[in-house]
Amino acid sequence: MSVYEGLTDSQQFACRVIADHARSTAFAIADGILPGNEGRNYVLRKIMRRAIYHGREHLGLTDAFFYKVCDFVVGEMSGAYPELETQRDFIGKMVRVEEERFGNTVTVGLGKLNELGISASTPKDDDLFLSIGKLYDTFGTPRDLIRVYLEEKGLEFEEDDFNDRFDTALQELQSQGDVGKTERKSQPSPVYAEVLNKVGSNKFHGYETTHLTDAKVIAILDGDTQIDSLDTGSQGSVVLDQTPFYAEAGGQVGDVGKLIGADASVTVADTYSPVQGLIIHKVTVDKGTIKVGELVTATVDAEKRDATRRNHTATHLVHAALREVLGTHVKQGGSVVAPNVLRFDFTHYQPMTDTEIAEVEDLVNREILENEPVNTNVMPIEQAMAGGAMALFGEKYGADVRVLSVGDGVFSKELCGGTHVRATGDIGSFKIVSDEAIASGVRRIRAITGFDAFERFRDDEKLIEASLGALNTQRDNLPNAIARLQEDLKKTRKEMDELKLKIATGAIGEATSGGDETKEINGVKVLGKVVEGLDANGTRQLSDTLLARLKSGVVIIGRADEGKVGIIVRVSDDLTGKVKAGDIIREIAPIVGGKGGGKADMAEGGGTEPGKLVEAIEAAYKLIEKMLV
Repeated sequence: MSVYEGLTDSQQFACRVIADHARSTAFAIADGILPGNEGRNYVLRKIMRRAIYHGREHLGLTDAFFYKVCDFVVGEMSGAYPELETQRDFIGKMVRVEEERFGNTVTVGLGKLNELGISASTPKDDDLFLSIGKLYDTFGTPRDLIRVYLEEKGLEFEEDDFNDRFDTALQELQSQGDVGKTERKSQPSPVYAEVLNKVGSNKFHGYETTHLTDAKVIAILDGDTQIDSLDTGSQGSVVLDQTPFYAEAGGQVGDVGKLIGADASVTVADTYSPVQGLIIHKVTVDKGTIKVGELVTATVDAEKRDATRRNHTATHLVHAALREVLGTHVKQGGSVVAPNVLRFDFTHYQPMTDTEIAEVEDLVNREILENEPVNTNVMPIEQAMAGGAMALFGEKYGADVRVLSVGDGVFSKELCGGTHVRATGDIGSFKIVSDEAIASGVRRIRAITGFDAFERFRDDEKLIEASLGALNTQRDNLPNAIARLQEDLKKTRKEMDELKLKIATGAIGEATSGGDETKEINGVKVLGKVVEGLDANGTRQLSDTLLARLKSGVVIIGRADEGKVGIIVRVSDDLTGKVKAGDIIREIAPIVGGKGGGKADMAEGGGTEPGKLVEAIEAAYKLIEKMLV
């Protein structure tokens, strides 16, 4: 008899869930889907967590195990699906990260459930479901885990009844705020469909030119209303029968520029396409009047278009370079391409190292120096994919697509409808300026190209020269000079802190009035003092010194810094049975507009009212007196 046959029904069911979900997980991650909180990413997260939960709850697998099962799937199925083997390491790392995160979620969830104090006598009412619904909504505690927990406490429910009441409670919680709500994209106004049906699709000439004469105004909109004209100072939307203006799409921002008519000068502030086939120019009339039916000259701001083109082609190069340096698990997760912005999101599980960043920059700049031609071809999507062109997951493509190839397409070949440089040398240069995490397994880099990169290099040179002058050193010795300066500063700060501590200790030792001297309350020495110039760490050191000096007693020290208050209370070990520091701080911290807490021998608190520090310490004396009665 196999091990599986020796398991209980619930254990066998758990095994089947884990096996099925491990297959789904491995293939989904290999395809670029990562666990997250929205859309397909959330579906994957639920699949993974259900499998992990069954393993923990029914098979006793408290340590990480699911990543091993997924690795087994890769080993078994990579013969038929070689992409699994290519992504093996990435799949393992992403599953391990999610498994560890979910383990923490389960631990937190069980702790929160225990805090509710649920028992067999707990009413099975709406309040109960609101409480457990909040755990699900706030901490991600699995619904199945909640129900099992309730049954263990003696509260049993029919499955349908439990699910219905749970969903009702969840809807009520989410209706009270934004938690759990998914913002829906605004639907385009019906007026756009009306205009499209009336005048037909625009012709876009922006791939060939940025200047077009004899473009005809075929519609003007004021919000959702079609109008015949726009006068000086008015804002609205203009539709042309043909245009060189690129409408925002695929991460590339819309073009800006000018429309010049017979007696009108119009600024185009943005271009967008609310429905396929219709290009809208968002405009302000600088002078004159623009009318439906007249001819205008449409001119794109060529300087901004060129800067945008440099950044857009650079995103293709950086995508290819990231896959080369980090691995083929890297897939584009979004981008923003504007004249002075290049932002690229991609799947990766950890920050890039300095070496990796340098390698990516080198690869991109090498392609720029090669001055490879950038070619575009329109072809059926099946032909494009068969030729190795990369497509963005989730993007909608028509039967025919535009394929962008750098050089012979070996380094970079992608589907893209944006505007690009004619050759990579037009980009000028490329520099990554930041790398940050924006979600689990998703990172974002920002980069600069062309004149922005040159300006950055120039600014860096100015900063370096200024630093060399300030430190009176040579360029090759700058890091050492800064390190020495930091070490000297650290040493000086330490000496200052020690001096402040000595001054504070001496001042307290010599104090004779104003609440600063040691008082004896029912035979116990109590020292309260407001000090200046000490940070939190220095105050703790001072409390150590003063408590050691008293040997037996209580020390209360208050400090103020930039409108904030800090208080520390110390009690010697022989007195903690009568006087508890935590109780004292909880009583006196509200006096200074704050709160605090701690143990019997030491407690800390803070507030925002420095003027009441002396009052708080005086209150501590009275409280200690009550404790010693």
